Amino acid sequence: MARRVSIALVLLILFLLPGALFAAAAKTPAVILEYFEDVSGALAVKDDKGKDVPPEVGMDLKKGWQILTQAGDYAELKLPHNGSIIKVSQKTTFRVDGLQTDADRSSVNAFTLSVGKIRTVAGKTTGKEQYRITTQSAVCGVRGTDFAMLADMVENDTTYVFRGKISLKSLLTGAEIEVGQGQMANALASVFEAMEIPADLFQSLMDELNFKSLDANAVPQLAEAIDAAVAQGGTPAEDEGETPPEKPPAKPSFMDGIIAKLKEILSIEIGSVTINGETWAKVVVQPTFKIGPLKTALYLPAIYQNDMFDWKHFYAPAGNNEWSFGTDQAGTLAIIGDLASDLVLKIKYLEWGSQRDPFFFKLGNLNDITVGHGLIMRNFANDADFPSVRRVGVNLGLDLKSFGFEAMVNDAAAIDVFGGRVYWRPIPNFKAAIGASAIVDIAPAKDYFYGGVANPAAAGDPIFINPGVDIDIPVVESKVFGLVLFADGAVMLPYFRSAPTAEAGIPAGFAWNAVSTPGADIPVKNYGIAAGVFGNLVFPGLTYRFEFRDYTGTFKPQFYSTGYERERNSHVADVLDYLTDTSKTEYDRTTMGIFFEGGFNLEKLFGLELSYFWPWTVDPVTKQVAPEFDEDRFVAKFTLQKGVIPVVNIFGSVSYERTQFMPTILKTGAAGLNLFDANTVVRAEVNYPAAPMLDVRILYTTTAKRDRVTGELKYTAPSLLPDMEHSIAVETLVHL
Repeated sequence: MARRVSIALVLLILFLLPGALFAAAAKTPAVILEYFEDVSGALAVKDDKGKDVPPEVGMDLKKGWQILTQAGDYAELKLPHNGSIIKVSQKTTFRVDGLQTDADRSSVNAFTLSVGKIRTVAGKTTGKEQYRITTQSAVCGVRGTDFAMLADMVENDTTYVFRGKISLKSLLTGAEIEVGQGQMANALASVFEAMEIPADLFQSLMDELNFKSLDANAVPQLAEAIDAAVAQGGTPAEDEGETPPEKPPAKPSFMDGIIAKLKEILSIEIGSVTINGETWAKVVVQPTFKIGPLKTALYLPAIYQNDMFDWKHFYAPAGNNEWSFGTDQAGTLAIIGDLASDLVLKIKYLEWGSQRDPFFFKLGNLNDITVGHGLIMRNFANDADFPSVRRVGVNLGLDLKSFGFEAMVNDAAAIDVFGGRVYWRPIPNFKAAIGASAIVDIAPAKDYFYGGVANPAAAGDPIFINPGVDIDIPVVESKVFGLVLFADGAVMLPYFRSAPTAEAGIPAGFAWNAVSTPGADIPVKNYGIAAGVFGNLVFPGLTYRFEFRDYTGTFKPQFYSTGYERERNSHVADVLDYLTDTSKTEYDRTTMGIFFEGGFNLEKLFGLELSYFWPWTVDPVTKQVAPEFDEDRFVAKFTLQKGVIPVVNIFGSVSYERTQFMPTILKTGAAGLNLFDANTVVRAEVNYPAAPMLDVRILYTTTAKRDRVTGELKYTAPSLLPDMEHSIAVETLVHL
C-alpha cells in the first residue's frame, strides 16, 4: 500500500513539475535582448558595475545594466513575463532600474533614458502591471500604451503617445499631466502641457521607431491594456474601445511640408539696439540653412527710429543705405556697385568646411580668419563692430595634396586687408609642407587721427606688408586625435606713399631700415618667429596649442587679430616712432614669450576656451630677462547650451579678448587703460525661452564710436585708440 502511494506521488510530481517550472519561468522578470544591429561597431552592453558585456541575441539584461547605441545602431528588447517590447534607437543610453515581481506587486518595471530615443509598447497580463520610465527632467507612468520618449539634455525631453494614455510628471516643477493618444509634451518647455503631434512628425517617428524583429501588435492584451489606461477620462473614441491605427490615416499636405521647413530655417529678431549713442528699433529676419557641409544664414534687417516701412531712413552702416540697391547713386558703375554691395550684405555668413579641410570657403561677417598657423593673421575679425559696421569678408582654401593655397579679404566691397598663403609638399606621400604667405593692409592710416581730424597723409598714407615662410609637419591629423608640429617666420615692411608730416626724417617708399640694420647687434629687425605644436583630442572634446615666440621692432605675433581694425592707429604710431630711430631701447631688443591655448567642449552642455600670451624681453646690452606685460594678450570664451540650467533654462555665451591685460589689472601700464577700452573686444549674449516659439535675448558688446554719416572712427586727443561705447540690445527672437 505504501509503495503504491509513493509511486502515485512520484507520478503526480513528475506530471505537475514541468507545468510548475514552465509557469515559474514564464513569470520570471527579465529584459531580453531579442535583436540588435551594431552598424557603428561600438554598440555596448554594460553590467551594474559598468563593465562591458559582449552583446548577444537572447541575453538577459539584469537590474542596473545599460545598453548604449551609437550612430546607426538600434536594439529591440522584450519583457517575457508580460510581453512588453522596447525599441532603443541610435545614440541612446538606456538602463534597467528594476522589474516587477509576483513576490512584490508594489514594485514596478523601472527604466532610465539618459539620452536618446526609445519606443515602448506596454501590455499587461493582470491589472497590476506597472511601468515607470525616468529621464533627466520627467517621470513617465504607464499601465499599458504605445509611446516614444526623446531626451537630448538640451531642449528636448519629449514624450509622444501613439496609442493609449500616460501620466507624465516634470521633475523640474513637480507638475503632473496626462498625455493622450496623438499628443506630445516636452518637460523642458516653458509651458508644460500636452499638445497635438504634427502629422509629419508622427509619421517620421513611426517610421524611425518601427520594430524590425518584434511585432508591436502582438503584445499580449495590448488592447485591454490601452482600454484600462484610458478608462479614467479617455476621449469618446477611446471610451468606445476603438484602437487607433499604427499610423495616422492622413498624409501631410504640401502646405504642412512648407510650414515644417519654415520652422527649421526661419527666425525673427524683434527688439532695440544702441548704435553710436542712439537707440534704434529693429526687426531682423534671419533664415538659416544647412545642406551637408554647407551652412548659410541671411541677414534681412529693418533698423529704424520712426517708421519701419520707410527704408530711406533705416540705419545706414558707414553711410550706406543697404536697401537702396543703387537707387540713391548716380552713374552706371556706381549703381551697379551699390546694387551688388547691398545684395551681398544680405548674406550674414556662408560656410563650407574649415581650415585644413581639403576645401573650405567662408563669406560674410567673419570672426575667425586665420592664415597658415597664425603668426601673421589669427582669428582676424571683420565683424568686431557688427551691426554698426557690416562687411562681407572672404576666406577660402584648397588642398590639392602636393600643393595648396589659402586666401582672404576683409571686405569684398571695400578691400583694405588681403593676402594668403601657398604651400608645397616636396616629398610624395608625406604631408610635411613648406609654405609662403603675405598679408597686406593698404590703408592702415585711413582713420589716423592727427590735427584733430582723420589725416592719413600726416602718416605718409602707409601700406603694411607682412611676408612670411613656414614649415608644417602633421604627425597625426584626424578628427579623433591631432598632433601637428610647425615653425613660422615673418617680417613687417612698411611702404609710404608720401613722406610723413607727423614725424620728420622718414622718406617716401619702402622703409628698408625697418627690417635691416647692417652692422648692428641684431642686423635683421622687425621680425617674428614662432614654433610649437597644436592638435585635438575628440574625447573629452579637447583642443590645445603650445607655442614659443620671439620678435623684435614693431612686429607683433598675430599682427592681424580680432581687434586689429580698432588698433590700427596705435600700430601706425609705433611704426612712425620706430623709424625715427630704430635703435631706441624699446625697439632694439628681443621679446620672447610662451603662448598657450586650450579649448574644452562638451557637446550639448558647454564650451570653454582660454588663451594667454606671456612675454618677456631680453636687453641687448645686459642680456637680462624681464617681464614685458605691455605685450600680453588674454582671451576667454564661455558658451552655455540650452537646457543645462533647469527650470529657468537660460543659455548664451560671453567672450573677452584683450591686449595689455596684466598692465591694466596691475595698473602699471599707460594712463587711461581700462578693461573695456579699444584694446578689448567683449561680447555677451543671454537667452531666456519665454514661450515654446519665443526667446528673449539680451546682447552686450563694446563698439568703437563712428560718425553716423561717414563711418569714420571718433577719437579724443591725444589718444590714438578710438573712443568706445557700450551697446546693449534687448531682442525678442521668434522661431516657428
